[in-house]
Amino acid sequence: MFDDTAATVVSDEVIPAKGHWAREMSAGQLLKIVDLEGKQAIDFICYNLHNLEEKFWAAHTAKLAGTIYITTGHVLYSDLARPMMTIVEDTCGVNDVICGSCSAALDEVRYGPDKAVPGCMDNFEAAIKPWGLRRTDIPMCFNIFLNYPVGEGGRVAMDQEAPSKPGDYMVLRAEMDLLAVISNCPQENNPCTGWNPSPIRATIYEAR
Repeated sequence: MFDDTAATVVSDEVIPAKGHWAREMSAGQLLKIVDLEGKQAIDFICYNLHNLEEKFWAAHTAKLAGTIYITTGHVLYSDLARPMMTIVEDTCGVNDVICGSCSAALDEVRYGPDKAVPGCMDNFEAAIKPWGLRRTDIPMCFNIFLNYPVGEGGRVAMDQEAPSKPGDYMVLRAEMDLLAVISNCPQENNPCTGWNPSPIRATIYEAR
């Protein structure tokens, strides 16, 4: 179990409901993401800090793990198939690499123009802008605490509440210097936020 009392805090921030976050991390540093109130899906992407064209790649991550159910011990790989982060601990154990991110454009198609609201793609676009990155640079994300089961015949449906409980967390170790980016999912049109987006906590710890 990760002991945060023995680790040096580099940054510690509460990301508000529907908010976004982006921070540079050094290889070996740890990122702890905590669902403070429960039932909150979290979208995550990252980039090689020294070559921002290299980014997290969901397909390589699933292929090299041999599963779409990514959790403790699995590695997040880049589009160049290089290790970016390792999941050190995951108290929820339910995450997704095939659903991707919500967006206002997608919500308009799925739920109608009256219900379309800014989503994770829109959050990511704002978060990465200071590094000169654009919407076209956003890869398919790693969905933390998102239940997106694959059923018979390959059927999928966004009809599951996020399975995380208050205090559930994930700890990831940076395997390279990187830019880590979070969208605290703003979705209100399906239950991946328990119909009520809520705050999360993101803490970076120094390598031990």
